[in-house]
Amino acid sequence: MNPLHATTSAFLFYKIKNARAYFEKKVGVDDVGIVALDEKTLKVELEHPVHYFLSLCAVPTYAPIHKEIDLRNPQWANDLSENFVTNGPFSLKGWKKGVEIYLERNPSYWDNCCVKIDGIEIAIVPDENTQFLMYQKGNLDLIGYPFNELSLDVVDNTHKKGELQVMDQFGLKWFFLNTRKPPFNNRNFRKAVSYAIDRQIIVDHVFGLGEKPAMAILNSYIIVSDKPYFEDGNIELAKKLLDRALLEMGMTIEDLPTFTISQSTNLSSLTLNQVIQQQLSSLGLHVKIDQADKPVFFNRVCKGDYDIALLPVVPWIKDPIYMLDLFRYRDSTLNLTCWENPTYQDLLKKSDHETDPEKRRQYLHHAEALLMEEMPVIPICFNKSYFLCNKHLKGMVMALSRDFDFRYAYFE
Repeated sequence: MNPLHATTSAFLFYKIKNARAYFEKKVGVDDVGIVALDEKTLKVELEHPVHYFLSLCAVPTYAPIHKEIDLRNPQWANDLSENFVTNGPFSLKGWKKGVEIYLERNPSYWDNCCVKIDGIEIAIVPDENTQFLMYQKGNLDLIGYPFNELSLDVVDNTHKKGELQVMDQFGLKWFFLNTRKPPFNNRNFRKAVSYAIDRQIIVDHVFGLGEKPAMAILNSYIIVSDKPYFEDGNIELAKKLLDRALLEMGMTIEDLPTFTISQSTNLSSLTLNQVIQQQLSSLGLHVKIDQADKPVFFNRVCKGDYDIALLPVVPWIKDPIYMLDLFRYRDSTLNLTCWENPTYQDLLKKSDHETDPEKRRQYLHHAEALLMEEMPVIPICFNKSYFLCNKHLKGMVMALSRDFDFRYAYFE
């Protein structure tokens, strides 16, 4: 939460008393509702009732670090040395940046007797085809989520053969729209773009693993409404909304500039965006696609240097508030749309203080409905996780958040 070092996940702490105020430099660190009562007891005071707080405590952002080491060397996490302290079933023992990461079984882990494998070697192989060849030769035991994406050809072929393991996940593919840039500062234009996209075609012909079209941002595990907020691929309504938007902006279709869909370099994303590029041409819109390496891409989007950006998101907790909270404040680090709405904020605030589950669900439902009416983001589909795994590797657990737990993994 320290404003000097805070990450894009700082908003996860805002449920703690005065955490946001501290981040905004309105109060001092002593005013934040966290007190260490003794070496093993932490007292946390919240801004309001948070029934999912224990789930928040389990996300990586809440993981403890060694205070003395951090004060002595704030950059301790950037290199492997005696200062690199871990407390899980595996310890970091080798790190060749851009090449590999090696984890070794941690003898100090509290449940060490249940850990079966001696270590994990994570090979960093950027090329998707090379990864698959290494897997086929037995040089890799697992490829795919959460470590990397597989090429569409590999996904299709291995899925048909029954080799690909496919699982549900919390994730959502969606587009963030830069609401500060014309014409995306016009609500009807944003809705026209969204309504013109045929999601069913995308999930059937681009992905094909049972993904579901998304006409909302909350998946079936955290759903607050059993009905979609808009009709998928309604091109006639999209044309009417575009005409309305052009009238509001005092423009003609010929006046509209070519706009760019930005993405990180990835063949799967490129295929998706090419389909959407073609679908939007039916509205008379001219779209180009720009790819960049992930750090460059994300840096550009954070600076507001984009029109539309494809940004897959996976919530870390099983509660609607995680996704809805992204858009509560314009200045939130992950609200890359720069959209803000006082009615939306009021609905979320009411949900914060509501202890009746059904009333809280209603507030969250109205908030999601408003978000989909304003459309600062365009949902496309709810993701699946998929991977290829050595048939002798057993005991792994994969969470809906795409986290793998190798604690009980073993080779039979």
